[in-house]
Amino acid sequence: MQQLCNQSWMNLKHGAARMAPTAALFVFGIGLSLQCMTKRQKILKKKQEAAQLLHDHSTVDVIIKSDPKTPPEMDSNLRIGFIGAGNMAYGIAKGVLQSGDVPSSNVKVSAPSARNFGRFQELGVAVTHSNAELVSSCDLVFVAVKPHLITTILSEITDHVTRKHIIVSVAAGVTLATLQGLLPFDTVVLRLMPNLPCLVQQGALLFSRGTWARQEDGDLLRSLLQHCGLVEEGPEAWIDIHTGLSGSGVAFVYLFAEALAEGAVKMGMPSALAHSIAAQTVLGAGQLLRDSGKHPAQLRSEVCTPGGTTIFGLHAMEQGGVRAATMTAVETATERARELGRKSAPTATENRK
Repeated sequence: MQQLCNQSWMNLKHGAARMAPTAALFVFGIGLSLQCMTKRQKILKKKQEAAQLLHDHSTVDVIIKSDPKTPPEMDSNLRIGFIGAGNMAYGIAKGVLQSGDVPSSNVKVSAPSARNFGRFQELGVAVTHSNAELVSSCDLVFVAVKPHLITTILSEITDHVTRKHIIVSVAAGVTLATLQGLLPFDTVVLRLMPNLPCLVQQGALLFSRGTWARQEDGDLLRSLLQHCGLVEEGPEAWIDIHTGLSGSGVAFVYLFAEALAEGAVKMGMPSALAHSIAAQTVLGAGQLLRDSGKHPAQLRSEVCTPGGTTIFGLHAMEQGGVRAATMTAVETATERARELGRKSAPTATENRK
């Protein structure tokens, strides 16, 4: 058994180097390899070594995971703020409140317009138009705004940020270096990339810690977001890839679901029924993929029978270039995220307090 476990670990380690790093978030082999170790000391040592590598911004082939049996103790007085009242802020706020660890009276959201305040107020969340007021009254602040607004927003709040604050940026493409350069020296900063299914607590979220963010800061963020969906920590280099894979990838899945339904409509099925079945098909396939732990290719092959309908349909998809087009879409979205980061970088100037 020990020999099998060792072999599983080596296969996973070498395999990770051959696949897109963020795709590894959805592979559960790392959990199997950790379970194969017979001594808890080995588990702790592996996590500590990996955590140090991540904090040094080194390339690693493992994902940091907190022990679910020992979540960080949540301070009932923790005050959480959201700068920005869009879908991402709302989805995260719903997940945070669903945990029950933070009362709605300890949550506040700010935005220049009151247009989206209603749904936050239904959650019992306080609202304000002043970002400075929000930061002054909160401990952990999610900055959930568009990338081009980051410089303006951080310049507005920088005089109100202290060493007690934890700043979590959700702005696509904006690097930790840029964020830290726009905030006071030694500010605790984390970079987070969620996706739209956070609205239904089925999101996929990846975060990375800045220079002065400790392991316990990451553990706190993970604990707060646990009801938003899958939450992982990884090197910052993976964040933009995650944007292409999962942030933008949600829209790719919607396009595929739309095409599925339209194919059925073309063959004579009513549109409403076709779209309902397409949505359930995507949902069921995704849950089976996640829960089974199998590679997508294995599940795909299990649906096919020689000379059957599925293999004929898959052949048509391959002829249409679906695989290559999807890979190119992820690549293009990733590069766009990196481009946004490069555009925001020159405006950053390091602040000192």
